Amino acid sequence: SIAKIVLAKVIQAAMARDVARKARENVRRKGALELSGLPGKLADCQIGKQEGTELFIVEGDSAGGSAKQGRVREYQAVLPLRGKILNTFVNGKSNGDDHATKALSKMMSSNEIVTLINALGTGSKDFNLDNLRYDKIVIMTDADVDGSHIRTLLLTFFNNYPFNQLIENGHIYLAQPPLFKVTKSNKSVYIKDEKSLEEYIFKVSGKADKKIKKGSLEYNKFMQDQREKLSIQRFKGLGEMNPEELWQTTLNPENRTMLRVQYTKG
Repeated sequence: SIAKIVLAKVIQAAMARDVARKARENVRRKGALELSGLPGKLADCQIGKQEGTELFIVEGDSAGGSAKQGRVREYQAVLPLRGKILNTFVNGKSNGDDHATKALSKMMSSNEIVTLINALGTGSKDFNLDNLRYDKIVIMTDADVDGSHIRTLLLTFFNNYPFNQLIENGHIYLAQPPLFKVTKSNKSVYIKDEKSLEEYIFKVSGKADKKIKKGSLEYNKFMQDQREKLSIQRFKGLGEMNPEELWQTTLNPENRTMLRVQYTKG
């Protein structure tokens, strides 16, 4: 009947509008640049809008594997980068077009940096902050010397114009993964670094007054004796954590500690 035909056309038109609306919402995630530049590397999140989303930049496939399994896929994305990225610091003019041009040229000579720029969605020479695909960009490297070096290289990249706008607008963060897992009486705690481990040992030993002189023979013997009473696991890298451990310590907004990168005044 005519009524059924009209109804079918109305439904069809409504469905078409819905598809178009979803396509507009997801335009940041489905651009040709992203699809061609990130073959299988970026584990994207499901939310189409920027608000509330997080991109974790991690070292290699090992850490990337744990992060991809441990994350909340709805709003957390993971981008593994291979090795140490190019040092994008450029000697020359401290300000001006010449310095910016040299820095940008150096950036675009690195495949890993181009991959990162594509994931961000902002473009490079035609940089547009409005096209940023994630609310938080989190540098999540290992809690060791190599991890610190990679973190420094990434911060050097983000310090260059025009990507320094991401820092200025509060989008860049540093994850704080633990270095140790300490187990006593079947209860485990995660410890950030060596200093925090020493403080924890004094606390559980009942020697909270810390009157033993650090570096003395008495101190060294005390620390050795206490360590033998505990099960201490040192994480050589994020890849050594299983997905549940990585979620509980570094990805879970309720438990994690993150530092926002910002410029100091003065």
